[in-house]
Amino acid sequence: MHIHHVVPGVILTVLGGFGAVASGRHGFGSAAFAVVFGVGAGLVLDEFALILHLDDVYWTEEGRKSVEVVVLTAALVGLMLSGFSPFGVNDMSQDELKDRGSVISTVLVNFLFALGVLLKGKTRMAIFSVVVPFVGIIGLVRLARPGSPWARRLYRRRPRARAKAILRAYHHDRRWAGPRRRLEDLIGGKPDPDPALDAGRR
Repeated sequence: MHIHHVVPGVILTVLGGFGAVASGRHGFGSAAFAVVFGVGAGLVLDEFALILHLDDVYWTEEGRKSVEVVVLTAALVGLMLSGFSPFGVNDMSQDELKDRGSVISTVLVNFLFALGVLLKGKTRMAIFSVVVPFVGIIGLVRLARPGSPWARRLYRRRPRARAKAILRAYHHDRRWAGPRRRLEDLIGGKPDPDPALDAGRR
């Protein structure tokens, strides 16, 4: 039996989570359980593509999703450690934080920004906008990705906007696909070549 990383990862995540809740917020115990939880979460994220596809796709093209999720998680953790709180709550004063209505309205508005960016087909930008709301404003102002729910509904009778969105997506993907692929290869290694493609070349 081949035991994948996700199995000990789930066990460590559960132990770390329950231990952190039981040990309180301060002291050696909470710090130790936080480390256990982090190790478990790392092992689970390492097998994200396997969980998503329910198949051992680690060294294939589909396995790149694990690398993308790990890089995205590391970036979000870095933002949190830098002092950013979800939905812009960190930008509020102590008086505003005491006012429950101000907190709820701020979270709701920033959540709607993130949801709008997600509907525009910009998944990564939507995730980052949860932590940095200004990113959501940029995503809302810019054109939606072709094929997104926003584009299918609102660009259906706007051929110029649809064509502009397709052209912008093409240039964006052409500019960033290469560097992103090299970074993913550096972190997770190059995927195995597709046997079907190799057979076609022969």
